[in-house]
Amino acid sequence: MFEKKLISLDIGNRTTKIAYGSANKKNIIVDEYDIIETPENCINDGIILNAELLSQTLIHAFKNNKLGKAGIVLSVTGTGVITREIQIPLSTDKEIGQILEFEAQQYFPVDLQNYTMDYKLLENVSDGENSQSRVLLVAAPNKQIEGYIHLAKLLKQQLAAVDIPANCVIKGFSYKTDEIFNSEEEFAVVDIGYDTSMVCIFRNNNLKFNRILLSGSSEIDRNIAEEFSLEHNRAEQLKVSYRAVSDVQGEVAAVAGQSDLAAVIERAMSNIASDISRFIDFSNSRDSLNRVQRLYICGGGSKLAGIIDYFAGYFNLPVSLLPSGNELVYKGKKGRGVFEQDYIRLVNVIGGLVRK
Repeated sequence: MFEKKLISLDIGNRTTKIAYGSANKKNIIVDEYDIIETPENCINDGIILNAELLSQTLIHAFKNNKLGKAGIVLSVTGTGVITREIQIPLSTDKEIGQILEFEAQQYFPVDLQNYTMDYKLLENVSDGENSQSRVLLVAAPNKQIEGYIHLAKLLKQQLAAVDIPANCVIKGFSYKTDEIFNSEEEFAVVDIGYDTSMVCIFRNNNLKFNRILLSGSSEIDRNIAEEFSLEHNRAEQLKVSYRAVSDVQGEVAAVAGQSDLAAVIERAMSNIASDISRFIDFSNSRDSLNRVQRLYICGGGSKLAGIIDYFAGYFNLPVSLLPSGNELVYKGKKGRGVFEQDYIRLVNVIGGLVRK
């Protein structure tokens, strides 16, 4: 690892997360961060539609937060980005590259001439007789990658890396010293975004499986809007201001006013939980040793009132917000308390500050 100032960006349909800092051998250092609204119609499903307006908004945010010259790390996601986890005979990095040069096409149902491909060695495993390498393959559409390269040029910053959220999470977790992150207990990290959710399953600090699910907190907005015949913005306001009925017991008027809303929100949460459950069941079925025993949630959707209790009941597992740790050093003006509250929305961009 080496210390070099970076600006890590996670550009979502609704909000954009920014982290400015670096990493050394022991700590990830966040000099400053911000969470801003993404301009409308600038990005959809991970594809940049209006790089000029987006770059102007980001440059303004950089100036407001007094971010200096730095390399840009961009997190790219969307349904067009394909990931595959494969096992091949134990190989070095060089050998993996050579193998994939000739065999990559068999893992992807697309014309790879139109895609940019990369890989990451997750771990080497042995069953006593055979040794294998577990490798994460990624293929992203060339046009999508070109959009991010163009954005970096408009920002007048050097492009340091284009990464995927799952790899950013892996990099961030590599610094955690908590026993739970380094034990044999298998756990899932669920990042609940606006239009999509990401599930990463870990054991012994190694990523076992990951998947992008096509469900997120926007489903709650749609349900509220349809149920109560409201404009989308008003539905989102109701979601944000919603307090779980269990939190307002004794306040008869508040309970009466929210009981119908609670039912609508619960139906949407059930759909999100159902998608997560199917992926966890798939993971558990792949290996007799696989058994998710705990859930950590993060992302904007994790702030919804009542979601921890709901997920705990649905999955019959311990559920909590993904905790920050002593490996994170925050030096900005917002204060450590605010930073820790915002951490669950910054997991990807903080991991993006870790580069080898």
